[in-house]
Amino acid sequence: MIAGQQRITAIEVQEKKRNRRSIFVDGKFVMGVDEDVVADLGLHVGQQLAEEELQKIVHAELVSKAKQKALNLLGYRSRSRAEIAKRLSRAGYAEEVVEEVLSRLEDLGLIDDARFSASWVNSRVAGKGLGKARIRWELRQKGVADEVAEEALSAVDADAEYRLAADAARRRWGKDKDTDERAKRRRVASFLRRRGFEWQVIREVLSSLDTEADPT
Repeated sequence: MIAGQQRITAIEVQEKKRNRRSIFVDGKFVMGVDEDVVADLGLHVGQQLAEEELQKIVHAELVSKAKQKALNLLGYRSRSRAEIAKRLSRAGYAEEVVEEVLSRLEDLGLIDDARFSASWVNSRVAGKGLGKARIRWELRQKGVADEVAEEALSAVDADAEYRLAADAARRRWGKDKDTDERAKRRRVASFLRRRGFEWQVIREVLSSLDTEADPT
């Protein structure tokens, strides 16, 4: 054996976690790794390992764990690249591990900010009736690049957004029993702004309410 090298003397399936393998070097247990790490690195009994090769195994196991955590997060709902990065960093993974995991997931098509943004926009418009300003803010909070967010938001039809705002305004107006219409208009405007509609849309909606209230 070359000086400074060690030898893998056993690779055993763990009893409680069948997808895990216990690695023994020179007869001593040194670490547990995922079965994919063994396969990806081609680890086998009798293999001689220099110190840098042992560190490579350690790194591969960290990447495997981080990747599984990311997949678990994606199992609940789709997420932006920045969201996954933040959660992995918060879990204590080093930057190089996080970047490697993100790169792999992007290659697999499991992280795609453009697709994520398009889906988010559709769900927030169709499901929640929110305006573009609110959705733009939400995407920015999720770390989506401005140009990616704007591309997704460009799919929102201006007429459709106006109809959403107008419908919401009519419902709000009908529930407000105040006889002071100026006060009602202010409250409707504030309500629409909180829903994420831009001022131009709000002005058009308020104008339409005036027309409906006074058709002459």
